[in-house]
Amino acid sequence: MEFALVISAAALLGFLFQKLKQPVLLAFIVTGILLGSSFLNVIVYTDLLQIFSDFGIAFLLFLVGINLDLRIIKEIGKTSAITGLGQILFTSIIGFFIAQLLGFDFIESLYIAIALTFSSTIIIVKLLSDKKELNSLYGKISVGFLIVQDFAAIAILVFISVFSFSAEPINQVFWFIINMGILLGLFFVFYKFLIKKIFDSIAHNQELLFLTSIAWCFVFASIAIFMGFSKEIGAFLAGVSIAALPYTYEIFGKLKYLRDFFIVLFFVVLGSNLVFTAGHIVFFPALVFSLFVLIGNPLIVFILMAKIGYKGRTSFLSSLTVAQISEFSLIIIFLGQKVGQVSNEIVSIITLVAVVTISASTYLIIYNNKIYDFLANAFPLLKNKRFSENSLHNDEEKKYSLVCIGYGETAKRIFYKNKEKKENILIVDFDPRSLNEAQKNGFETIYGDANDLETIEKIIAVKPETVVSTTMESESNILLTKKLSEKKEIIFIALAHSKKDALKMEKAGIQYVLVPSITAAKKIKTLLEDIEKGRTLELMWLKEHEFNY
Repeated sequence: MEFALVISAAALLGFLFQKLKQPVLLAFIVTGILLGSSFLNVIVYTDLLQIFSDFGIAFLLFLVGINLDLRIIKEIGKTSAITGLGQILFTSIIGFFIAQLLGFDFIESLYIAIALTFSSTIIIVKLLSDKKELNSLYGKISVGFLIVQDFAAIAILVFISVFSFSAEPINQVFWFIINMGILLGLFFVFYKFLIKKIFDSIAHNQELLFLTSIAWCFVFASIAIFMGFSKEIGAFLAGVSIAALPYTYEIFGKLKYLRDFFIVLFFVVLGSNLVFTAGHIVFFPALVFSLFVLIGNPLIVFILMAKIGYKGRTSFLSSLTVAQISEFSLIIIFLGQKVGQVSNEIVSIITLVAVVTISASTYLIIYNNKIYDFLANAFPLLKNKRFSENSLHNDEEKKYSLVCIGYGETAKRIFYKNKEKKENILIVDFDPRSLNEAQKNGFETIYGDANDLETIEKIIAVKPETVVSTTMESESNILLTKKLSEKKEIIFIALAHSKKDALKMEKAGIQYVLVPSITAAKKIKTLLEDIEKGRTLELMWLKEHEFNY
């Protein structure tokens, strides 16, 4: 009964928030707040919901690991380490002094500083996945330094436990280091020698592939827990270990629905744990700390990335992903309360900071491109050119007859056996993997997003005769055609998700708009007519070897 009520309330509020054009993620948190002990006190069997929410976390981190390319991790590893550790250092120091200025004692200030330091990998990954920006350069960097934060948070949790309960802390720290080495050693052995053999032997059976994927996620998560680490780290490593397999798309497709269902319960549980007990005395410090997290944390990350050499947009979009505190922050504070080092007042303050920052940062990330465009006009510093993304750019002064936005399956098929010289084609994409592949195939490239005015200016600067957009994002294509029409007549060909989007894009001035579903439907209709008339069909795709691009 309770479970049915929770799911129904989450669905109802999710529908309401969607109609109001608000993030559905917030609806699930609000569901937990309303049904939790602070209000209706409906949720009683919290253990069951907690187990299901743990499933959601495990599946989410498992799929994050599957989506990570180890070559990209290598490329951005230095950036992630510098940014993640730098942000932890500066946020904790500044947060500590703010807490001291507000009158908290040394231990309380230390706990508050630590809680303000960590950002939520789970929430950020969910938001970036929904925006389809997880594979963008800023998305990869953000996930990278958030994973660095998670490792640091786990180390701090172990540290608090060790120095609170153990009479031999040095011995405990020693075994922590040993266990970490063993866990990473097991990961390497499984990754190098066992995983491919296991999955190759069962890949022909879709049910077994599905079940084995879940089993592998839970087994490695259990190994991590057994060795004193979190299930998140274990599930993440399990995903990374099979990321290079040829079956990852099938695995991802089968598990994403389980992830979406169980992750709803995680956010409900998160909301139900937000208990307000300290009255009005918590609101002022909570407001101060919330502003620091929402403004100070992004500013720290932006400065660090700018110093490394990333351009304004990449630095800004990455920085917004740290504008909230993490579930690890709440766990650390609750643990501090359990060992008698943190008062109920501190718990309430950090709880309120969690609600404010998670809610506000959701909007910041959803509208991050629009926020950047607005601020970039007011602060030209955000447009300063950097050098760290130069490897993704070729000669920008050169003129190109054709610019293609997006180097996915559609673009590869367009340029398969293309007779036009590749030197006259410029590829624009925000996924470093796609750009690296395009460069290997002999194309000139520019890293950029069609939503980015700076990228649009670069496209205009090369004076193309034709622009092809394969992104199917109507707003991006409309913005691009408005800017292109200001300069000269350029042939613009774009794809659209639906007939409605196509009509909107056509009205905005895009000369040629194709809807893949309609084009495919016409082709299928022709084939059906041929079948009905008894004509012999040719296997055109296989004969032309179109899959071998």
